[in-house]
This record gives sequence, C-alpha cells and structure tokens, in this order.
Amino acid sequence: MSGTVNDTITAIATPTGEGGVSIIRISGTDAPTIARKLFRTPAGKPANEFTSHKIYYGSIHDPATGECIDEVVLTWFQVPKSYTGEDVIEICAHGGMFVSSRILGLALDHGARPAEPGEFTRRAFMNGRIDLSQAEAVADLIAAASDKALQSALTQLKGHLSKKVNALYDRLLSVLSQIEAAIDFPEEGLDLQKRETSINEVQQVRDEIDVLSNTYRQGKIFREGASVALVGKPNVGKSSLLNALLQEDRAIVTPHPGTTRDTLEERVRIRDTHINIIDSAGLRKHPEIIEEEGIRRTRSAIERADLVLVIFDRSQSLDENDDLMCKEVSDRPRLVIINKCDLPEIWSIDDLKLKMNMDNPIFISVKEQNGLNTLIDAIHNHIVGEEKSCETIFITRERHRAHLVDASTALGATLESLEQKLSEEFVATDLDIAMNHLAAILGKFVEDDLLDQIFNSFCIGK
Repeated sequence: MSGTVNDTITAIATPTGEGGVSIIRISGTDAPTIARKLFRTPAGKPANEFTSHKIYYGSIHDPATGECIDEVVLTWFQVPKSYTGEDVIEICAHGGMFVSSRILGLALDHGARPAEPGEFTRRAFMNGRIDLSQAEAVADLIAAASDKALQSALTQLKGHLSKKVNALYDRLLSVLSQIEAAIDFPEEGLDLQKRETSINEVQQVRDEIDVLSNTYRQGKIFREGASVALVGKPNVGKSSLLNALLQEDRAIVTPHPGTTRDTLEERVRIRDTHINIIDSAGLRKHPEIIEEEGIRRTRSAIERADLVLVIFDRSQSLDENDDLMCKEVSDRPRLVIINKCDLPEIWSIDDLKLKMNMDNPIFISVKEQNGLNTLIDAIHNHIVGEEKSCETIFITRERHRAHLVDASTALGATLESLEQKLSEEFVATDLDIAMNHLAAILGKFVEDDLLDQIFNSFCIGK
C-alpha cells in the first residue's frame, strides 16, 4: 500500500453517479486544518474551530479564487472517537460527480492524498478500533444481498465472533501458562493443575472450535449464495427449468438434444436466499466432440454445487445416459425432479429407484408451470433448512475456516502429547500453534501482504 499511515487521506465515500447527496471523507492529522481552509459559515466567514460530533451548515469555497463550490453540512469526528481512530471530517454535499469531484480536488490540493481501496477501514484496524474479523465484516455488510447475509455481517461487525475467538484463546492461554510454569520451575513444587484437567479443558475448546468451523457451509451460503446445478441427460428440460426459475428466457430452448454445450450460470433470489443456478450440458455416454468440454464442465459444476437438481423426463425411456447421470451424482446432495408430467409416463418411480437411492421425487411440468412452487420450497428448505446449529455466529470466510481447522489439528496433537505423558515442551509447542491460528483470525499477528489482499477488495471510500 502506497503512502504512510501518517498521511491525511480523502475519498468520495458515496457511489459514483447522480444522487441526492455525496459524502467526501477526510481522515488524518491535517483533516481539521483542511476543512477550515475550505469551509465558510453562512455569513461567509472561515470556521476557526469545530466541535466534535456537531453538524455545521455552510459552504465550500476555493481558497485561491473565493468561488463557492456548494452548500454543505460538515461534521468533525475528533480522534479517537471516529471510524478510523483519527481526526475525520465528513462533508455532505449535493449529489453528482462534478460537485463532489471539485470538493475532493480541493482537499487534495490542500494536503490530503487519495485514499486507496479499504484504507479507511484498514486505519480503523491499525488504530485498534476494530479487529481484522470486524474489518472483513464491513466488506460483507456492504456486499450483503439477503437478510441472512446482512444479519451475519452485523453480528460479526458487532464483535460476536471476536469475543468467541478471544474467549477460546484465553482458555488455551490459561492452560499454556500452567504448562510453561512446569517447564520453567520444575523443582519449585508449584501447585499446578493435573494433566487430566488440562486434557478436559483442551478437549472442550477443541469441540467448540469444531462446532464453529462446521458453520462455514451455512455461513458461506449466507455470504455468497448457494450453488445449484441442473443436471440431466440431453432434452429433459434443464434450460426450460432455468428460464422458469429466472422468470425470463435466458437459456436457448430447442427440441434438439445437445443444444446446451456449455454451463450457463445465473443468479436468482429464492425466498430470502440468493441462488447461483448452473444450467449444464446434458450428460451422455457418447457425446460429439464439441460437447465433450461442456460435459467436463458439467462434472465440475456437480462437484462444487451445494445442491444438484437431478432432472428426468418421464416421457423418455430410461437408458445408459440416465445410468451415467445416476453414477455422477451418487454422493452429492440432491433433489430428484421428474419433469414433463403433462405427458404420458413410460416408466415408473420403482424403475428409477433401481438405478439410484432417492427420497420422494418432485413432479413438475415446466411447460404447464405445475409443481414449480413445490420445487422452490424444496430448494429453499434444503439450502437453509439445515440451519440447525445452536451457534448464532457463522463463519463466512475460508480464511477463518482454515485457521479454525488448523487450530483443531494442533489441539489434537496437544491432546495426544498430554495423554501419552510426553514432555511439556511438546505440549506447549502444539498449544502455541493452535493459539496462533486463533490470533490470526483476529489479526493479532498478521503480515502486510495479507492485509493488502484483504483491504484491496474493498471499495474506495471505505
């Protein structure tokens, strides 16, 4: 990241384009000085002093020419009671790129530099206003596309995840202090806790870590949406179903098998959850050369899908292509869909059960728009109906999950060393590894490269 943490930075904090208002944010030591140079009271006089957290009405002027740029309201947030933990000035002007750009240009001319993506939030982290998990929650809050995503981000931003991880860290620290005391003062006859007590405490912490890491699947769905793959042999109605769920003609539909030769991914909101629906190329035993790549991508879509909709056409005979499909989805979470129920059936459900293990299938006719609400309910219930965890905190990022898994692995090694009565040095080493993984979630020990990677994904002005 260019510049230094001592620079005063500025950016337009509102989205690009026309709007009712725009906000220009300035953060750093020189922020109040810059504001005093640009701001005038309604009487046209400079404002010599500002009071923190008080709103001032006035106008922004170009000091070089005296030109009035816009009528504004200005607020000063005095260090340390501000978003960044620095002096922050927020100028609320009329919306529109020209006005806000002129004000931003004046701030730059008088001592500020352009803020980089996420730099305001990065400063909040560096100044101890928030930890790293809360900083990541800011980005999640901005990107939230559903009520569940919003609530999950708010919970994390309020520090619930931080409190949970800190509590687990402190419990391990208590155990480690006992272990290190035994290492440093072996002859002092200290009244240290028994190994059985340490084993019980480490096991309890590990169990809680595992419960937390197991919320990742649901948390990832909250944050990114669920991936649902439509799978079936050619011409069973996959593309027609996609169009019906989207309520628009997005995929090409023809009566000729093999029309879809690639995967097509679209996003749709089902109830309160966003779903990424993947329409795939039909699976068949002997594809044309041009279809082979599409089928390879279909297999990839099946592997990464949270749910597979396995579609059969009961007006077509079951054949080797159906056998291939049943094999491909055998170990995947799935719903079985029987389409074209407006046509005479050629085979029975018992015939299908001979090919694959299945619960009750869902009968639909995309053409007649029958059974679609039942299917939508089933998709929703499968995706969010598994939300049975007693946890109110959900892990939404792979970085957090990876650290929790690694912490659990290290605690497993700790327990093994304790149970085998190995030297305290072995126990302390593994325990320290586990604690470092928990600390990394909060950003207690973090490299600049990781910070750059995280904050560069933010928008400018936040």
